[in-house]
Amino acid sequence: MGLAEDLASEVFGGDAGTVLVVGVGSEEHGDDGFGPLVVRLLKQIGGSGPVGNGLEVLDAGPAPELETWRIRELAPGVVLFVDAVDFGGAPGDVALLKAEDLRATGFDTHRAPLRLTMQYIESELGARCRLLAVQPKNVRLGLQMCAEVRGAAEKLAWLIVQTFSKHTGRRTPDGSEL
Repeated sequence: MGLAEDLASEVFGGDAGTVLVVGVGSEEHGDDGFGPLVVRLLKQIGGSGPVGNGLEVLDAGPAPELETWRIRELAPGVVLFVDAVDFGGAPGDVALLKAEDLRATGFDTHRAPLRLTMQYIESELGARCRLLAVQPKNVRLGLQMCAEVRGAAEKLAWLIVQTFSKHTGRRTPDGSEL
């Protein structure tokens, strides 16, 4: 299956309810700004359509565990985290992962493992959690995002909006087709 099919079945399939896309990362660390960029792009391209109409977005910065109260308030059926994760691919490759696919222990340079946050949300809120991970090239402080990761962010934002619209049948707030 391709990424669009995976999103359709694992994220937008069934009665997903509200889908919350949570951008994770720091734009000051090169490719680690992938998650916040995807959220910003979703607001731009989906602002008159699905965003606010069953598809919500949240930029959690480098510490998504500090945003669990906001996630609770939004009461989503699905939480789709978007972050740069080294999963051994080529820079710009994207993978859809579950909590159990991530490491369980230790802390990285700026947050608790995302796996713990995902498991907490699944357990406490009953929301299904997935991670759209991009393979970074470099996450050092002060570097610009590489072209491969920026391109992946742009493609992914469009893919999320298109897949959400196609598989949920949601309309814009004024009732027109997405």
